[in-house]
Amino acid sequence: MALIEQIEKQLTMLPLEKQNEVLDFILFLRQRLQATPASTEEERGKRIKAAFRTLSELNTFADVTDPVAWQKQIRQDRQLPGRPG
Repeated sequence: MALIEQIEKQLTMLPLEKQNEVLDFILFLRQRLQATPASTEEERGKRIKAAFRTLSELNTFADVTDPVAWQKQIRQDRQLPGRPG
């Protein structure tokens, strides 16, 4: 029995709701295959520049008045769950 026939047989035994989930998963897999990472350093650099430009346009860090204090706060060690302090 061919693979497609096995898939079809198994699929028809599922309720319609689950068949829709299978279709969604197939579409997800196809989309992931089409998404290709930047193949060159130049392309990667362009994507990074665009990301920084977007952050700037959105004024993402407007509320940060003291960058050094903000950085220390972000990097502050926190107690990990389930571990002694």
